[in-house]
Amino acid sequence: MSKTSRFFFTAWRPAIAVLALAFVAYLLYFHNISHLLPGYSAGELQTHSSAADWHTIWHNPVNAPYKVLVWLAAALGHHSILLTRIIAASFGVAGVAIFFLIARQWYGFRTAFFGTILFATSAGFLHIARLGSPQVLQLSILLILGLLLWYLRSKRPLAGYLLVILYALLWYVPGMLWFEIFSLVLLRAGAIRRLRQAASLHKTIWIVSFLVLIAPLVVASLRTPRVALQAIGLPTGLHALSHAATNLSNALLAIGIHGPGTPTLWVGHAPLLDAIELVFCAIGFYYYIWHERSARTMFLLGASIISLVLIGLGGMVTLAVLLPLLYLCIAGGLHHLLGRWLRVFPRNPVARAAGLLIICAMLFFTVLYQTRSYFVAWPHSPATRQAFSRKQ
Repeated sequence: MSKTSRFFFTAWRPAIAVLALAFVAYLLYFHNISHLLPGYSAGELQTHSSAADWHTIWHNPVNAPYKVLVWLAAALGHHSILLTRIIAASFGVAGVAIFFLIARQWYGFRTAFFGTILFATSAGFLHIARLGSPQVLQLSILLILGLLLWYLRSKRPLAGYLLVILYALLWYVPGMLWFEIFSLVLLRAGAIRRLRQAASLHKTIWIVSFLVLIAPLVVASLRTPRVALQAIGLPTGLHALSHAATNLSNALLAIGIHGPGTPTLWVGHAPLLDAIELVFCAIGFYYYIWHERSARTMFLLGASIISLVLIGLGGMVTLAVLLPLLYLCIAGGLHHLLGRWLRVFPRNPVARAAGLLIICAMLFFTVLYQTRSYFVAWPHSPATRQAFSRKQ
């Protein structure tokens, strides 16, 4: 057999899988992205205008990773506001991939597959990923965790360079600095060991690269102190602190009882999680609290607390930062439930198949509810159509 034939017979399955996933990603995040709604929201217009000029980004580089891409597209002659949605959707696809990689390392392929389906098709994620807003960057909490886990396992210097570069860029995303500090403190033993093993030349280049990348943010913060407050996720005025308790309670209620009611991001006051997801999340939370005392548990709980605190303070951090943590917890509940069921029936094929069938049926109805909520109910809401009535 020739090398070409052997390559074809070994690579056709992964190629078909990649094409199928790309097609699904297109349907979920890019298809009808410009015509699902009658126009654009005021926030999308503001995002486009704030990123259309290089000087504007230089004076306020908060959310620079998103703004720079919009600016580059405009510099190449693409001035449509639609690009803000396409760039956000691209970040969303990357977030789904990172979520799957983390879940596969934590729970195995089967649970990661089911959990990623729930996360990728959730209405909350679709609202964030298909909206022309830098809010999608707050999903970078997945990038922080995924990069650190990869760095601790990889022995190549490339991992260190990528970690330094992306950690520096995430300083521009509101609130991400706190999650970086928390993750490094939590996994400090492995990080310090890897740092000691690195060559002095690599350490020097890492430090210089990090300082160069954060220099525009530091300069802008010295020139305008409110930029620093926005970057670290704190409010720019003391009046916001008076609403901290209300913001915190609203964030907790939005998870499973009473949604935020913002027409640009949600359907009425429906909660982020439906009944099935709420049950899985409760099982995952119980499992982590009482049965698994590990760095994973500490990260999920600590990051959730930091998220709620930042949301309560009323800065630029929103519920988007909490969403991937909730679905990692849901995946943990699904993993625990499936594991218990298969341990009870280790050799009974009928019982094993029945359990998997019940789980698949629950996931199907959850996916159906979430996707219909976004693609059917939300675009036809009068409040939504009014919020997205502006033209370019």
